[in-house]
Amino acid sequence: MSYQQAFFSKLKECYLGVRIEGERGLFKQSGFTNLLHIKQKYFENIRDYLEKEELGHLDYSKLYDFFSTYLNETGTPFFYETPIYKNIYARVYSNSKDVSLFYKTQNLYYVKSDTIYKPLTLKDEKESYSFHFLTDDFIQNADNNKNKIIFYLQSIEDNELNIKVINDKNLNLVKVFKQNSSEFSEDFLKALKKNEIIIKEEELKSIFKSYKKQNEIDFFIHKNAKAFLKEQFDLWFCRYVLDGVTQWNEVRIKSLNKVKKIAHTLIDKIAAFEDELKALWLKPKFAKKTHFVFSLNVIKTHAKESEELLKELFKDSNFKKQIKEWQDLKLVEESFKLEDIKNYAFLPLDTKHLSEKNVYKLLSAFENLDAVLNGELVKADNFQALNSLLPKYQNKVDLIYIDPPYNTGNDGFIYTDKFNQSSWLSMMNNRLELAKEFLKDKGSIFISIDDNEQARLKILCDEVFGEENFISNLVWQKKKGGSQDSQHFAKEHEYILCYQKQNWEINEQTQEYNEKDFNKIINGKKAKILKLEKWGNHSLRIDRPTLYYAIKDPNGNDFYPIAPNGADGCWRKKPENLDKEHIFWQEDTKGRLTPYEVVYFDEVLDKQKIIKTRTIFTEFGTTTDATKEIQAIFGDKLFDTPKPEKLLKRICEIASSEESIVLDFFAGSGTTLATAQKLGRKWLGVEMGEHFYKVILPRLKKVIGGFESGISKECGYKGGGAFSYYELESYEEALRECEYKLDENHIIDYKKSRKLIKTLQKGKNITLDMSGYEADFDPFLTLSNLYGWKIKKLYLDEKGVKTCEFENGEIVSLNTLDLIKLEKLKTLIWWE
Repeated sequence: MSYQQAFFSKLKECYLGVRIEGERGLFKQSGFTNLLHIKQKYFENIRDYLEKEELGHLDYSKLYDFFSTYLNETGTPFFYETPIYKNIYARVYSNSKDVSLFYKTQNLYYVKSDTIYKPLTLKDEKESYSFHFLTDDFIQNADNNKNKIIFYLQSIEDNELNIKVINDKNLNLVKVFKQNSSEFSEDFLKALKKNEIIIKEEELKSIFKSYKKQNEIDFFIHKNAKAFLKEQFDLWFCRYVLDGVTQWNEVRIKSLNKVKKIAHTLIDKIAAFEDELKALWLKPKFAKKTHFVFSLNVIKTHAKESEELLKELFKDSNFKKQIKEWQDLKLVEESFKLEDIKNYAFLPLDTKHLSEKNVYKLLSAFENLDAVLNGELVKADNFQALNSLLPKYQNKVDLIYIDPPYNTGNDGFIYTDKFNQSSWLSMMNNRLELAKEFLKDKGSIFISIDDNEQARLKILCDEVFGEENFISNLVWQKKKGGSQDSQHFAKEHEYILCYQKQNWEINEQTQEYNEKDFNKIINGKKAKILKLEKWGNHSLRIDRPTLYYAIKDPNGNDFYPIAPNGADGCWRKKPENLDKEHIFWQEDTKGRLTPYEVVYFDEVLDKQKIIKTRTIFTEFGTTTDATKEIQAIFGDKLFDTPKPEKLLKRICEIASSEESIVLDFFAGSGTTLATAQKLGRKWLGVEMGEHFYKVILPRLKKVIGGFESGISKECGYKGGGAFSYYELESYEEALRECEYKLDENHIIDYKKSRKLIKTLQKGKNITLDMSGYEADFDPFLTLSNLYGWKIKKLYLDEKGVKTCEFENGEIVSLNTLDLIKLEKLKTLIWWE
């Protein structure tokens, strides 16, 4: 293979240039497959440019060396291949610190999405063979694990290969790959030979690799690809010129200039495509599939004419599905009949079980819908959720708690928990930077982590939140006696990193003073004494120089404070602010006459003593308790790594109060949300896995339904509440709506924009046409997220048109979504 061919091959691999069968329209079924289709066309544009340029053997070699260093297998530019001999340099992007955290993927967005295998047809280079990947029997996992797929050869007929994609290991078919290997099985190769399928193994692997990529949508997008690549090229080119050029003549100089020109043009083209992906990634996403859950007591308390309303709802033709759900949740007996409903105060009513007419009858019955809701549950990639909901929650959240994937490589972990350290740091950094904007100035964030990434996460959080805003690294005893299968030591703890936004104040525990502690009689009263000299942290003169001075002892001698280590110390509080009755002199253990502050019992009789929160949590539940809580709710262990409600209760108590907003964007099994609900907090939860519907949503319904578990009894929670739940348009869905349209301004066109626009005639308003999308997309909740407007009322107007009244008085109906007036709606369909 020549260096020109090798160079083409590398760029083709980066842009996934395997041919995709277009006539069946299969690429439209998956957003990422559609992206492959677009990239394939765009690569042809790049190749057309390159074929017009001519370079020498050595120059192609050098260009190949450069681009293979910085382009990964999905075409994202970053420090991809950096062996020592290449002498790669990275700029330290700070001149204010002497220590900075560097990782290869530092300036990338980590794109995380569900892994959903779909049918696809791929062709070989010569279009001799078609590979049909069939997924009819593939079972999607109910979590965020990457699915371990197995390829089977189902049949070969007329150069058409049917490949079965499944996660069942026991099919009586020929396996394509060897066990736990990327090498083809002997049986598969024999089958190809028998059917006279002649194709190189390298190309065959490329086809399977391409199929896997279109489903495993874990890839990066560079934040500033053009600046990065040009900076790296300038460094590389300087080295190339100095090290690789021995003859300086006109021909060689022209050749070098041509290399630079071609490289810069390629960088511009690669960066332009990356910028389009970045814009699509960062655009706010439509809200869709919105439903509400109200406990019966909330409807009775807050809805107008609730008794008559409930009678109407109970007559709904779909209400039998609601009764079936209550039975499945074990909130009512199997023998439950509608007339028994008077015996249940907190049953959760889900609007998905009602007709559209009754849904709006219920929603319009509330004077202020948003004020009634306790929480909001969002199914989405957490970056997309944070990015889309920021206008609504910016500077409004009191407490964030997250339990992210620990990057352990443990296959049993329910998240996609296999990022290498650099990728994991990018994933966390992207999300923490957004999360910081949600916090009030007095807000705080708590992050659970273990030894695997604790040290790196601490440095990352120092950079995101500022070293000065670090509060503590708490230790939680997760297992009494430790894990006996641990290597070396029996591990029994995890960490909880705590940072403030700016000026957080902990909610201290208090208790009454114990009379037994006042064991001295001074001036005829019960008292205790405290040293006036400071001890512990900041007890030296150099720490507090203004509190180092002499006072007179009872003998008239000067007395200076001395620290416990014998050095010059400082006063705990100013002695001159205490009268004679509140200073007591006695000899300390060294025989030195020392001043003490006197505290009289009768002066604190009606006061509370502050109990400092300890940094080691030993009394707030274990993983065993957490597992029992999940089993009590579902009768099975549906989640591998839950946290106990008691732990979250303690965190909520020290960092929030009633009516505070608590955010968890790695909601997992929903423990944070369940705890917040029971403690009377408002909450916002984000999760992307299928267990959103199978674990979190049922758990929260059982919580407001009054099912007793976790901390329910301890905090006196009986049930009751309301929340909304919905999905956000995913990045994959947005990609699915794109098409290749190369012009001077764009590479990718969002074709949904044309479908959503009613008119572009001069002098007329530009409105969104939701007629084809209203079943899925929720324009009112989308507006709420975009503008931060709270929804006051949802109703059908006199013409039966869906209408929303926001708290600020704005009224919007489905047929008046004016893009001139509601300018931010444009960012959903056009982006810069």
